[in-house]
Amino acid sequence: MTIRYSPLVRDALDHGYPVLALETANVTHSMPRPLNLETAKAVQEQILAADVVPAAIAAIDGDAVIGLTESELERIANEPDPVRVAISDLPIVETRKLTGGTNLGAVIHLAHRAGIKVCATTGLGGVHRASRRGSLIQESSDLMALSTHPLVLVTSGVRPMLDVAATLERLETMGIPVLGYRTLQFPSMYLAETGYEVDHRVESASEIADIARARDELNLSQSLVIANPTPPDLEVSDYQARVSEAIEIASHLPEGGAEDTQVLLASFEEATHGQARKLNTELYRRNVALGAQIAKELAITPHYTD
Repeated sequence: MTIRYSPLVRDALDHGYPVLALETANVTHSMPRPLNLETAKAVQEQILAADVVPAAIAAIDGDAVIGLTESELERIANEPDPVRVAISDLPIVETRKLTGGTNLGAVIHLAHRAGIKVCATTGLGGVHRASRRGSLIQESSDLMALSTHPLVLVTSGVRPMLDVAATLERLETMGIPVLGYRTLQFPSMYLAETGYEVDHRVESASEIADIARARDELNLSQSLVIANPTPPDLEVSDYQARVSEAIEIASHLPEGGAEDTQVLLASFEEATHGQARKLNTELYRRNVALGAQIAKELAITPHYTD
């Protein structure tokens, strides 16, 4: 697959400046227009203001593009029929010259190939609660990507409606360290404390960078998952009731295979009467801010200057 870099990202990688990878399925599939483009542009500006280079990653006409120009960002935000690109889709995307947004697993893979060390997102995929199809248990491909690519991922915990305990168990089985940023509680995006603890607490971006360097010296292949807790003012009110309501809404909708995650997230949005969407943007920006700090700590030249 051809990988194209924006001039800004290529220059940053050549000179050892900090770079932060971003997924784009949130732009193509998760947010409505024009909020998707407005949010993407605001996040890029936020990262640049922190002296870090943003690297939004997408598929455009079959190429993997690392670091979108303004026109490319506008294109994917307004693409009439974009594909949602997972790792397994990459060869099909290349062959058929497709355009779309990358999910977290695909971003982790492409960022690692490019030499980018840090990625920020909102919620992590994981193990679904008992499937409404019966005995079939769904598990996000995010977990496999995290187990085979040594990045640092900043997240607000797992997405709503996922099985927190089962997801943490899978992360442990795959050897993926989960570190709580100034907390021992593992969050679930719109909930600061799920009742499940992580094994290790970290206090600063520099400490996270030290752990990442130690992992690399040991030649370990797993990403570090940094659980950035949700502040109380960004929690969804009556969280468990809203989750139950979302599952009930989704149970009456057509089943769609891999699209079930989007069905559940849309149902959660409906159950919270739009609150989740507003909070999602704030959580994303908090994770981007921490991710930028970590990227600077890991960079050879810690401040990008235009």
